[in-house]
Amino acid sequence: MHTHMFISRETMSLINEIRLIYKAAVDAVRPGFLVNQAIKYSDNVVHIQGELELAVDRNCHVIGFGKAVLAMALQIDKIIGQHIVKGVISIPHGVAAQYSLPDQFLNRYTIYEGAVNNIPDEGSLKATKEIENMVANLKNDDLLFVLVSGGGSALLASLAEDLSLDEKKKTINLLSKSGANIQELNSVRKKLSRIKGGKLAQLSYPATTIALILSDVIGDPLDVIASGPTVKNKDPANIGLDIIQKYQLGNQLPTRVVECLSSPTTSNLDDTIFSHVHNFLIGSNLSALQAAEAYANQTGFATAILSDRINGEAKEIGLQFARLARLFAQMMTMSNDQHEKMEELSVTAENLHIDPRYCCTLERLVRSCRNARKNLCLIGGGETTVSVRGEGLGGRNQEMVLSYLVETAVEACSDELDIVFLSAGTDGIDGPTAAAGAFSCQSQFALAQAQGLNPRTYLDNNDSYNFFNLLQQGKYHLITGPSGTNVMDIHILCFYWK
Repeated sequence: MHTHMFISRETMSLINEIRLIYKAAVDAVRPGFLVNQAIKYSDNVVHIQGELELAVDRNCHVIGFGKAVLAMALQIDKIIGQHIVKGVISIPHGVAAQYSLPDQFLNRYTIYEGAVNNIPDEGSLKATKEIENMVANLKNDDLLFVLVSGGGSALLASLAEDLSLDEKKKTINLLSKSGANIQELNSVRKKLSRIKGGKLAQLSYPATTIALILSDVIGDPLDVIASGPTVKNKDPANIGLDIIQKYQLGNQLPTRVVECLSSPTTSNLDDTIFSHVHNFLIGSNLSALQAAEAYANQTGFATAILSDRINGEAKEIGLQFARLARLFAQMMTMSNDQHEKMEELSVTAENLHIDPRYCCTLERLVRSCRNARKNLCLIGGGETTVSVRGEGLGGRNQEMVLSYLVETAVEACSDELDIVFLSAGTDGIDGPTAAAGAFSCQSQFALAQAQGLNPRTYLDNNDSYNFFNLLQQGKYHLITGPSGTNVMDIHILCFYWK
């Protein structure tokens, strides 16, 4: 046991390398950088993603809601500030203090902070009211920039008729704890809102409306990101009730909410209402994964992006990553028949939402790493959910890594390889905790046991944060502080020849 009381210097150096791969991913989706790529300005004309050109003449208005929109607004102000009449942005509590905001920016913009722990509150209601007032008064020759990012649903909160804030909060909270995914949550939010699901676009008519969208949803469906305020709502009329029935929450919800969800969706199928709107996706999880891949390549790894659509229960996905780690370790260190391994790989790949046609490419990559003794870095992304059963503190990424740790503890993956797994949120915040995510490496289980920590007990209690906080004084936590961006999560699995 005592031989495992510390993690080798090589493993710690690998953890630091993976930290840098994660950082490269997050840097590539920083909002200012993305806005700068998307918008060019010259001679009173704005060019957007090389697709749209608009003349500007002190007729621009800016609204924004989400974790990343302050940085987006600062950048757009640098580009066309002299043409901006007014801006209103709704951002998470505590974000503004992280920036030094120029006076001319503060003169043009009203900044509201709210939605503590991503739950709508009085702050976000107030912000939304001001946004609604401003947008409703725009004229035909006005130009409205709508900045949208993850967290936007809670920050653009305007209640459907006769609904109270507490009723809405209770509903979203119950759904989250039942394991509802973002599509389901946002479909319910649209039904309980006066502004989501394309209704903001209806309000901004006839002003030309440009939405710059940073995606935090798998597959980047524009009608789901921040509940699609500028995009036509494609949800079926009875979707709200279907979701409530799926999670058997009918009896626990306030009557008014059930009534609201039962009412037919106000259809906004009239395309002319959206003819003034242009939606642009300016950044996504895939952009981050590609940057991570490029950085890992530069530092000498063979690399592969597994999928940007990894979703499901965090605990289950952690287990699948553990199986993948064991499988790849065997394939990298054994030269015997791989046929059986390929069958296993295709099952695990399916469970991780990896395109099964990609398995042959992965097998060739592993073979080349075995022959050349090259280190391997596998990169994935997406967003998982946690069905909370315990009383602990955690987030989906830490829970995933703890589940991975419990599963890999059953047997050592390899004596010839160091294997490290990181899962972390690109927003720098994992659940209601101060961590972005956590690392797992070999020998960690023995370290935990030596400290009297039982990883399985912490996992069963949804208490991943406290487990990693206690393990070697938090050495395996990834703590970055809020990043100011949000394109879901990144998973990095590295194999390093000893």
